Amino acid sequence: MKNTSINPERVYLLDNLKGLLIFLVVFGHSLELFKDEYFITQVLYAFIYLFHMPAFVFVSGYFSKNLDKARSTAFKSFLMPFILFNIIWNLIAALATWDINQFSFITPGWALWYLMSMFFWRLFLKDLVKIKYILPISFVVGLGAGLFSEFNGILSLSRTLVFFPFFFVGYKTTEDKLFRLKRPSRFFSFAITLLALSFAIFICYSKVFPIEFLYGSDAFESYTVPLWLGVISRLLLYIIGFSFVFVLANTMPSKPTFFSKIGSNTLPIYILHTYLLCIPIAINHFMPYLWIKLAISLLSSITITYLLSRDKTDLYFKKYLNSIINLVLHSESSSTTGAK
Repeated sequence: MKNTSINPERVYLLDNLKGLLIFLVVFGHSLELFKDEYFITQVLYAFIYLFHMPAFVFVSGYFSKNLDKARSTAFKSFLMPFILFNIIWNLIAALATWDINQFSFITPGWALWYLMSMFFWRLFLKDLVKIKYILPISFVVGLGAGLFSEFNGILSLSRTLVFFPFFFVGYKTTEDKLFRLKRPSRFFSFAITLLALSFAIFICYSKVFPIEFLYGSDAFESYTVPLWLGVISRLLLYIIGFSFVFVLANTMPSKPTFFSKIGSNTLPIYILHTYLLCIPIAINHFMPYLWIKLAISLLSSITITYLLSRDKTDLYFKKYLNSIINLVLHSESSSTTGAK
């Protein structure tokens, strides 16, 4: 039976949105190790980080409307992949640095924080939606998380709290509300983009806080930022992040584009791209000129994003991932039964 409740325009709008954002995730990570060498890469990197993960988390919340399914699949869809790939990442890092002390089961390696945060968000969303005024509370908690050093990279606690407002607003956004964002003139989107770019330039020029502050992964004191400035800056980042949700929804097309297929297969891209980026990052280490480094980063990001978004890649990735997870869960179940 054909499902008439699915709006193809909505699917393409969100797939295009996810496709662009996941490419920016890959491209942003490709710039990471040489971003501080040039002012232009600092600005480009800061500009991307002002909005790409806030918008990506917003979309993740939008697709979490089935609360029972979100909770029941959180363990297998996010926690188990996190554990598996975090072990792999830590093993690679330990071998590369010959420092086993870096190995950590509970501190996410590089981009893997998103999996841990998604596990928490989806697991507890069913309970959180019952709390009155949860949205303003989530903003207060997100702002306040920077005041305490206990909220840091361990278990992605800081980012889970900081980015939750984007996830929750995405969850609450209906299809109708999403398409209403396309009605205003694109002049507003252009103006917001220009203001955000100006803010990125200001951040990099003034050094008011380090670019890493945009990660939302540590307490304000970790960046030697005064508490009052940390709170105001994070509040401003919330405003910019939500403004860009409008910009992207307002400007992204609702028809098939190059990004549509990419946006429909984002999981293998997100999890695997960091391993593949090691090659262009290593090559860029020996490149003498900015334009060569940018070209390598851009071309490698396009290639990696394209290859990992193919249907066959997605099929085999999920097939083998599920096989490993099922094997682990079956072994755990068997050992528990045997113990009884």
